[in-house]
Amino acid sequence: MTVLYCVVQTPPSVDLPPGGLPGAGAPRALPLKGGLTAIVATLPDRDYSEDAVSAKLRDMAWVSSAALGHEQLLEHVMRTASAVLPMKLLTLFSGDDRLVQDLTRQRKRLERAAAQVAGCDEYGLRLVALDGSAEPPQGAGVSKPASGTAFLERKKQVRDVAREQASRRAAYAADVFDGLSGVSRDAVARPLQADDAERPLLDAAFLVARDEQQHFGAAAEALAARAADAHCLFKLTGPWPPYHFVQVDDAS
Repeated sequence: MTVLYCVVQTPPSVDLPPGGLPGAGAPRALPLKGGLTAIVATLPDRDYSEDAVSAKLRDMAWVSSAALGHEQLLEHVMRTASAVLPMKLLTLFSGDDRLVQDLTRQRKRLERAAAQVAGCDEYGLRLVALDGSAEPPQGAGVSKPASGTAFLERKKQVRDVAREQASRRAAYAADVFDGLSGVSRDAVARPLQADDAERPLLDAAFLVARDEQQHFGAAAEALAARAADAHCLFKLTGPWPPYHFVQVDDAS
Protein backbone atom coordinates (compact mmCIF):
# COMPACT_ATOMS: atom_id res chain seq x y z
CA MET A 1 0.00 0.00 0.00
CA THR A 2 1.30 3.47 -0.91
CA VAL A 3 0.18 6.81 0.48
CA LEU A 4 0.57 9.95 -1.63
CA TYR A 5 1.26 13.08 0.41
CA CYS A 6 1.87 15.54 -2.41
CA VAL A 7 3.26 16.08 -5.90
CA VAL A 8 6.06 18.60 -6.35
CA GLN A 9 7.43 20.31 -9.43
CA THR A 10 11.01 19.89 -8.28
CA PRO A 11 12.18 17.55 -5.50
CA PRO A 12 12.82 19.17 -2.10
CA SER A 13 16.42 20.29 -1.68
CA VAL A 14 16.59 18.90 1.85
CA ASP A 15 16.12 15.41 3.24
CA LEU A 16 12.55 14.41 3.98
CA PRO A 17 11.89 14.11 7.71
CA PRO A 18 10.41 11.02 9.32
CA GLY A 19 6.70 11.26 9.98
CA GLY A 20 3.51 11.38 8.00
CA LEU A 21 0.80 8.81 8.68
CA PRO A 22 1.07 6.63 11.80
CA GLY A 23 2.93 3.42 10.99
CA ALA A 24 4.06 4.63 7.56
CA GLY A 25 7.54 4.04 6.22
CA ALA A 26 9.95 6.90 5.71
CA PRO A 27 8.75 9.47 3.16
CA ARG A 28 10.47 9.14 -0.22
CA ALA A 29 10.53 10.83 -3.60
CA LEU A 30 9.04 8.89 -6.53
CA PRO A 31 9.85 10.41 -9.95
CA LEU A 32 7.00 10.93 -12.42
CA LYS A 33 6.92 11.99 -16.05
CA GLY A 34 7.00 15.66 -16.97
CA GLY A 35 9.51 16.67 -14.31
CA LEU A 36 7.10 16.01 -11.44
CA THR A 37 7.89 14.05 -8.27
CA ALA A 38 5.49 12.30 -5.91
CA ILE A 39 6.24 12.36 -2.19
CA VAL A 40 5.04 8.98 -0.94
CA ALA A 41 5.48 6.36 1.75
CA THR A 42 4.81 2.65 2.06
CA LEU A 43 2.05 1.55 4.44
CA PRO A 44 1.44 -1.84 6.07
CA ASP A 45 -1.37 -3.44 4.03
CA ARG A 46 -2.96 -4.96 7.13
CA ASP A 47 -3.14 -1.61 8.96
CA TYR A 48 -4.50 0.30 5.96
CA SER A 49 -6.97 -2.10 4.40
CA GLU A 50 -10.43 -0.71 3.64
CA ASP A 51 -11.88 -2.15 6.86
CA ALA A 52 -8.93 -0.97 8.94
CA VAL A 53 -9.15 2.58 7.58
CA SER A 54 -12.91 2.69 8.23
CA ALA A 55 -12.26 1.75 11.85
CA LYS A 56 -9.46 4.31 12.22
CA LEU A 57 -11.69 7.10 10.90
CA ARG A 58 -14.01 6.54 13.87
CA ASP A 59 -11.13 7.22 16.26
CA MET A 60 -10.78 11.00 16.50
CA ALA A 61 -7.45 10.76 18.32
CA TRP A 62 -6.02 8.71 15.46
CA VAL A 63 -7.48 11.07 12.84
CA SER A 64 -5.96 14.07 14.62
CA SER A 65 -2.55 12.38 14.78
CA ALA A 66 -2.71 11.38 11.11
CA ALA A 67 -3.79 14.86 10.00
CA LEU A 68 -1.00 16.48 12.01
CA GLY A 69 1.65 14.17 10.58
CA HIS A 70 0.35 14.73 7.04
CA GLU A 71 0.33 18.53 7.45
CA GLN A 72 3.76 18.71 9.07
CA LEU A 73 5.31 16.79 6.21
CA LEU A 74 3.66 19.05 3.61
CA GLU A 75 4.83 22.19 5.40
CA HIS A 76 8.38 20.82 5.46
CA VAL A 77 8.29 20.07 1.73
CA MET A 78 6.82 23.46 0.79
CA ARG A 79 9.80 25.29 2.28
CA THR A 80 12.06 24.23 -0.58
CA ALA A 81 9.93 22.82 -3.44
CA SER A 82 9.02 25.33 -6.15
CA ALA A 83 5.43 24.06 -6.42
CA VAL A 84 3.55 21.74 -4.05
CA LEU A 85 0.31 20.00 -4.98
CA PRO A 86 -1.00 18.77 -1.62
CA MET A 87 -3.17 15.68 -1.51
CA LYS A 88 -6.07 14.97 0.80
CA LEU A 89 -5.47 12.95 3.93
CA LEU A 90 -5.40 9.20 3.17
CA THR A 91 -4.84 9.41 -0.57
CA LEU A 92 -4.05 5.71 -0.88
CA PHE A 93 -3.00 3.45 -3.77
CA SER A 94 -2.54 -0.30 -3.95
CA GLY A 95 1.15 0.28 -4.69
CA ASP A 96 3.73 2.45 -6.44
CA ASP A 97 2.88 1.06 -9.89
CA ARG A 98 -0.81 1.96 -9.56
CA LEU A 99 0.08 5.42 -8.23
CA VAL A 100 2.41 6.13 -11.17
CA GLN A 101 -0.20 4.81 -13.61
CA ASP A 102 -2.95 7.05 -12.22
CA LEU A 103 -0.80 10.17 -11.96
CA THR A 104 0.57 9.63 -15.46
CA ARG A 105 -3.02 9.66 -16.71
CA GLN A 106 -3.48 13.02 -14.98
CA ARG A 107 -0.08 14.41 -16.00
CA LYS A 108 -1.36 17.32 -18.09
CA ARG A 109 -3.69 18.49 -15.33
CA LEU A 110 -0.96 18.12 -12.73
CA GLU A 111 1.41 20.17 -14.86
CA ARG A 112 -1.19 22.94 -15.23
CA ALA A 113 -1.85 22.91 -11.49
CA ALA A 114 1.88 23.05 -10.74
CA ALA A 115 2.28 26.01 -13.09
CA GLN A 116 -0.60 27.80 -11.34
CA VAL A 117 0.72 27.39 -7.79
CA ALA A 118 4.46 27.59 -8.52
CA GLY A 119 6.12 30.04 -6.15
CA CYS A 120 2.88 30.54 -4.20
CA ASP A 121 1.43 29.73 -0.81
CA GLU A 122 -2.14 29.74 0.44
CA TYR A 123 -3.52 32.11 3.07
CA GLY A 124 -6.85 31.62 4.77
CA LEU A 125 -9.16 34.37 5.97
CA ARG A 126 -12.20 34.13 8.17
CA LEU A 127 -14.29 37.19 9.02
CA VAL A 128 -16.48 36.63 12.04
CA ALA A 129 -19.29 38.81 13.40
CA LEU A 130 -18.64 39.86 16.98
CA ASP A 131 -21.30 39.22 19.59
CA GLY A 132 -23.55 42.00 20.79
CA SER A 133 -27.06 43.05 19.96
CA ALA A 134 -27.59 46.17 17.93
CA GLU A 135 -28.92 49.13 19.89
CA PRO A 136 -29.90 52.59 18.69
CA PRO A 137 -27.74 55.47 19.93
CA GLN A 138 -28.53 56.63 23.44
CA GLY A 139 -28.96 60.38 23.63
CA ALA A 140 -29.11 62.49 26.71
CA GLY A 141 -32.38 62.20 28.54
CA VAL A 142 -33.48 58.96 26.79
CA SER A 143 -35.54 56.83 29.16
CA LYS A 144 -37.48 53.61 29.02
CA PRO A 145 -40.53 53.64 26.70
CA ALA A 146 -43.52 55.08 28.57
CA SER A 147 -46.25 53.68 26.30
CA GLY A 148 -47.05 50.89 23.84
CA THR A 149 -46.42 53.23 20.92
CA ALA A 150 -43.05 54.23 22.30
CA PHE A 151 -42.19 50.58 22.87
CA LEU A 152 -42.97 49.67 19.24
CA GLU A 153 -40.98 52.66 18.03
CA ARG A 154 -38.07 51.51 20.14
CA LYS A 155 -38.25 48.01 18.60
CA LYS A 156 -38.30 49.52 15.12
CA GLN A 157 -35.20 51.55 15.92
CA VAL A 158 -33.40 48.37 17.06
CA ARG A 159 -34.38 46.58 13.84
CA ASP A 160 -33.21 49.52 11.74
CA VAL A 161 -29.86 49.58 13.52
CA ALA A 162 -29.50 45.82 13.08
CA ARG A 163 -30.21 46.09 9.35
CA GLU A 164 -27.71 48.94 9.01
CA GLN A 165 -25.11 46.93 10.90
CA ALA A 166 -25.71 43.85 8.70
CA SER A 167 -25.42 46.00 5.57
CA ARG A 168 -22.17 47.54 6.83
CA ARG A 169 -20.73 44.11 7.61
CA ALA A 170 -21.69 42.72 4.19
CA ALA A 171 -20.09 45.69 2.45
CA TYR A 172 -16.94 45.28 4.53
CA ALA A 173 -16.74 41.54 3.75
CA ALA A 174 -17.04 42.31 0.02
CA ASP A 175 -14.32 44.98 0.30
CA VAL A 176 -12.02 42.53 2.07
CA PHE A 177 -12.47 39.77 -0.50
CA ASP A 178 -12.08 42.14 -3.44
CA GLY A 179 -9.11 43.92 -1.89
CA LEU A 180 -7.15 40.74 -1.11
CA SER A 181 -8.12 39.11 -4.41
CA GLY A 182 -6.50 42.07 -6.15
CA VAL A 183 -3.12 41.23 -4.62
CA SER A 184 -3.41 37.46 -5.06
CA ARG A 185 -2.86 35.14 -7.99
CA ASP A 186 -6.20 33.45 -7.28
CA ALA A 187 -8.91 33.49 -4.62
CA VAL A 188 -11.88 31.37 -3.62
CA ALA A 189 -14.78 32.08 -1.22
CA ARG A 190 -15.75 28.93 0.63
CA PRO A 191 -19.33 28.10 1.72
CA LEU A 192 -20.15 29.65 5.08
CA GLN A 193 -20.79 27.27 7.96
CA ALA A 194 -22.09 28.86 11.12
CA ASP A 195 -21.79 27.12 14.47
CA ASP A 196 -22.63 27.81 18.10
CA ALA A 197 -19.36 29.71 18.60
CA GLU A 198 -19.02 31.89 15.51
CA ARG A 199 -21.09 33.66 12.84
CA PRO A 200 -18.81 33.79 9.79
CA LEU A 201 -19.24 36.55 7.24
CA LEU A 202 -16.46 35.42 4.92
CA ASP A 203 -14.41 32.24 4.66
CA ALA A 204 -11.87 32.56 1.86
CA ALA A 205 -8.54 31.26 0.60
CA PHE A 206 -6.00 33.29 -1.35
CA LEU A 207 -3.14 32.04 -3.51
CA VAL A 208 -0.28 34.47 -2.95
CA ALA A 209 3.03 34.60 -4.81
CA ARG A 210 5.92 34.48 -2.36
CA ASP A 211 7.47 37.59 -3.86
CA GLU A 212 4.15 39.41 -3.30
CA GLN A 213 3.60 38.35 0.31
CA GLN A 214 4.75 41.70 1.70
CA HIS A 215 2.26 43.52 -0.54
CA PHE A 216 -0.48 41.07 0.44
CA GLY A 217 0.37 41.51 4.13
CA ALA A 218 0.18 45.31 3.87
CA ALA A 219 -3.24 45.10 2.17
CA ALA A 220 -4.48 42.67 4.82
CA GLU A 221 -3.24 44.92 7.62
CA ALA A 222 -5.05 47.93 6.17
CA LEU A 223 -8.30 45.98 5.81
CA ALA A 224 -7.97 44.45 9.28
CA ALA A 225 -7.79 47.97 10.73
CA ARG A 226 -11.40 48.50 9.61
CA ALA A 227 -12.72 45.34 11.28
CA ALA A 228 -13.61 46.97 14.59
CA ASP A 229 -15.81 49.57 12.88
CA ALA A 230 -17.71 46.77 11.18
CA HIS A 231 -17.93 44.92 14.53
CA CYS A 232 -15.99 41.97 13.07
CA LEU A 233 -13.02 39.79 13.90
CA PHE A 234 -10.39 39.50 11.13
CA LYS A 235 -8.63 36.09 11.28
CA LEU A 236 -5.83 35.60 8.75
CA THR A 237 -3.76 32.38 8.76
CA GLY A 238 -0.93 30.99 6.67
CA PRO A 239 1.15 30.37 4.77
CA TRP A 240 -0.25 26.91 3.99
CA PRO A 241 0.09 24.44 1.14
CA PRO A 242 -2.36 25.46 -1.63
CA TYR A 243 -5.11 22.95 -0.81
CA HIS A 244 -7.93 24.99 -2.30
CA PHE A 245 -6.24 25.51 -5.66
CA VAL A 246 -5.36 21.89 -6.51
CA GLN A 247 -7.73 19.11 -7.59
CA VAL A 248 -6.68 15.55 -8.35
CA ASP A 249 -8.86 12.51 -9.02
CA ASP A 250 -9.48 10.05 -6.20
CA ALA A 251 -6.89 7.37 -5.60
CA SER A 252 -7.43 3.67 -6.18
